[in-house]
Amino acid sequence: MLRLSAPILLTGIITLLGCSSSGYAVRPVPRIAAENVGKPVSVLQEAFGEPRKIDKTPTKMVYVWFLPQNPKNATPSGFQGCEMEVTVDARSQRVLGYSLSNIGWSLCGDVQRRIRIAQR
Repeated sequence: MLRLSAPILLTGIITLLGCSSSGYAVRPVPRIAAENVGKPVSVLQEAFGEPRKIDKTPTKMVYVWFLPQNPKNATPSGFQGCEMEVTVDARSQRVLGYSLSNIGWSLCGDVQRRIRIAQR
Protein backbone atom coordinates (compact mmCIF):
# COMPACT_ATOMS: atom_id res chain seq x y z
CA MET A 1 0.00 0.00 0.00
CA LEU A 2 2.83 2.38 0.89
CA ARG A 3 4.60 1.67 -2.40
CA LEU A 4 1.47 2.58 -4.28
CA SER A 5 0.65 5.78 -2.37
CA ALA A 6 4.18 7.28 -2.49
CA PRO A 7 4.19 7.84 -6.30
CA ILE A 8 0.66 9.23 -6.18
CA LEU A 9 1.64 11.65 -3.40
CA LEU A 10 4.79 12.69 -5.29
CA THR A 11 2.79 13.32 -8.46
CA GLY A 12 0.31 15.44 -6.50
CA ILE A 13 3.07 17.54 -4.94
CA ILE A 14 4.75 18.14 -8.31
CA THR A 15 1.43 19.15 -9.86
CA LEU A 16 0.69 21.51 -6.98
CA LEU A 17 4.10 23.16 -7.25
CA GLY A 18 3.68 23.58 -10.99
CA CYS A 19 0.30 25.24 -10.58
CA SER A 20 1.40 27.51 -7.76
CA SER A 21 4.02 29.20 -9.92
CA SER A 22 1.68 29.70 -12.87
CA GLY A 23 0.53 33.15 -11.74
CA TYR A 24 -3.14 32.15 -11.44
CA ALA A 25 -5.30 31.30 -8.44
CA VAL A 26 -8.90 30.18 -7.91
CA ARG A 27 -10.67 32.50 -5.49
CA PRO A 28 -14.25 33.19 -4.39
CA VAL A 29 -15.98 36.14 -6.05
CA PRO A 30 -16.34 38.26 -2.85
CA ARG A 31 -12.60 38.03 -2.21
CA ILE A 32 -11.77 38.95 -5.82
CA ALA A 33 -14.05 41.99 -5.67
CA ALA A 34 -12.69 43.15 -2.30
CA GLU A 35 -9.05 42.76 -3.37
CA ASN A 36 -9.61 44.89 -6.49
CA VAL A 37 -11.08 48.00 -4.87
CA GLY A 38 -8.77 50.86 -5.86
CA LYS A 39 -7.29 48.92 -8.79
CA PRO A 40 -8.07 49.28 -12.51
CA VAL A 41 -11.34 47.72 -13.65
CA SER A 42 -9.42 45.89 -16.38
CA VAL A 43 -8.31 43.35 -13.75
CA LEU A 44 -11.95 42.40 -13.16
CA GLN A 45 -12.67 42.34 -16.90
CA GLU A 46 -9.81 39.87 -17.32
CA ALA A 47 -11.21 37.64 -14.56
CA PHE A 48 -14.92 37.79 -15.47
CA GLY A 49 -14.96 38.68 -19.18
CA GLU A 50 -17.08 41.41 -20.70
CA PRO A 51 -19.75 42.81 -18.37
CA ARG A 52 -23.43 42.18 -19.05
CA LYS A 53 -24.06 45.93 -19.05
CA ILE A 54 -22.34 49.24 -18.25
CA ASP A 55 -24.31 52.24 -16.94
CA LYS A 56 -22.50 55.56 -17.45
CA THR A 57 -22.79 58.95 -15.74
CA PRO A 58 -20.39 61.91 -15.99
CA THR A 59 -18.54 60.92 -12.79
CA LYS A 60 -18.86 57.14 -12.52
CA MET A 61 -19.69 53.95 -14.36
CA VAL A 62 -21.42 50.85 -13.01
CA TYR A 63 -20.28 47.54 -14.49
CA VAL A 64 -22.66 44.58 -14.03
CA TRP A 65 -21.60 40.95 -14.34
CA PHE A 66 -23.85 37.90 -13.99
CA LEU A 67 -21.97 34.80 -12.87
CA PRO A 68 -24.10 31.68 -13.46
CA GLN A 69 -23.91 28.84 -10.95
CA ASN A 70 -25.05 25.24 -11.25
CA PRO A 71 -27.54 24.21 -8.59
CA LYS A 72 -26.45 21.91 -5.79
CA ASN A 73 -27.99 18.46 -5.28
CA ALA A 74 -31.05 19.37 -3.22
CA THR A 75 -31.93 22.73 -4.79
CA PRO A 76 -34.32 23.26 -7.68
CA SER A 77 -32.81 24.06 -11.06
CA GLY A 78 -33.41 27.29 -12.90
CA PHE A 79 -31.90 30.74 -13.21
CA GLN A 80 -29.27 30.84 -10.45
CA GLY A 81 -26.05 32.72 -9.91
CA CYS A 82 -24.46 35.84 -8.54
CA GLU A 83 -24.78 39.36 -9.86
CA MET A 84 -21.89 41.70 -9.19
CA GLU A 85 -22.18 45.48 -9.59
CA VAL A 86 -18.90 47.38 -9.58
CA THR A 87 -18.74 51.18 -9.33
CA VAL A 88 -15.82 52.67 -11.27
CA ASP A 89 -14.44 56.22 -11.37
CA ALA A 90 -15.03 57.56 -14.90
CA ARG A 91 -11.68 59.38 -15.09
CA SER A 92 -9.20 56.96 -13.53
CA GLN A 93 -11.03 53.71 -14.43
CA ARG A 94 -10.36 52.46 -10.87
CA VAL A 95 -12.84 50.42 -8.82
CA LEU A 96 -14.57 52.47 -6.11
CA GLY A 97 -16.76 49.72 -4.63
CA TYR A 98 -18.88 46.69 -5.36
CA SER A 99 -22.07 44.90 -4.36
CA LEU A 100 -23.05 41.25 -4.73
CA SER A 101 -26.56 39.86 -5.11
CA ASN A 102 -27.59 36.22 -4.82
CA ILE A 103 -30.00 35.12 -7.52
CA GLY A 104 -32.08 32.02 -6.95
CA TRP A 105 -30.73 29.48 -4.48
CA SER A 106 -27.08 30.27 -5.11
CA LEU A 107 -24.65 31.97 -2.77
CA CYS A 108 -22.07 34.42 -4.10
CA GLY A 109 -19.51 33.04 -1.65
CA ASP A 110 -19.70 29.68 -3.43
CA VAL A 111 -18.94 31.09 -6.90
CA GLN A 112 -15.25 30.97 -7.75
CA ARG A 113 -13.17 32.25 -10.65
CA ARG A 114 -9.60 31.81 -11.79
CA ILE A 115 -7.69 35.09 -11.72
CA ARG A 116 -4.17 36.23 -12.46
CA ILE A 117 -2.19 37.05 -9.34
CA ALA A 118 0.66 39.53 -9.12
CA GLN A 119 4.15 38.13 -9.50
CA ARG A 120 6.71 39.11 -6.89
